[in-house]
Amino acid sequence: MAPSEDTLTKVSTEAATDFVQSFYPAINSNRESISSYYAPAPSPVLFNGNPVADGAAVQEIFVHQMPTAVYEVQSYDCQIINPAYPTTTPAGPKPPSEMGVKDMSILILVSGYVRYGEDPDKPQRGFSETFVLVPNPSSDKARGRKEWLIQSQNFRLVV
Repeated sequence: MAPSEDTLTKVSTEAATDFVQSFYPAINSNRESISSYYAPAPSPVLFNGNPVADGAAVQEIFVHQMPTAVYEVQSYDCQIINPAYPTTTPAGPKPPSEMGVKDMSILILVSGYVRYGEDPDKPQRGFSETFVLVPNPSSDKARGRKEWLIQSQNFRLVV
């Protein structure tokens, strides 16, 4: 039996909350972990219209090129894109009969403020960010493996 819409909505909302509450603190103070948030397959990542190859490249930018930053999320929302996302396991695609409530793709919209640099008097700038999250087939919370991975990301500073 397919999960109810209420169940799917609850799971997607919890996923968005968990993601936002861990991703932005990682950018603020644990940049060496950023690549672990990304799906291994090449995914479209855009920063202010500039393409970035993958999660490892995003991490490289934040670790070696970006000044210290403080992201302050003001709001976020999510929407289920595909309630039956074709999850692939090491043994191959998961059959529809084995799909669960976390086998979905989710769109997350985030907005807030960011301040670049260590000077607390520097101005904050608005940002808007869009993510598509997909289930992590090798998730394991006990081992620190994320349940959801970024498949696509688009970041924009608001002018």
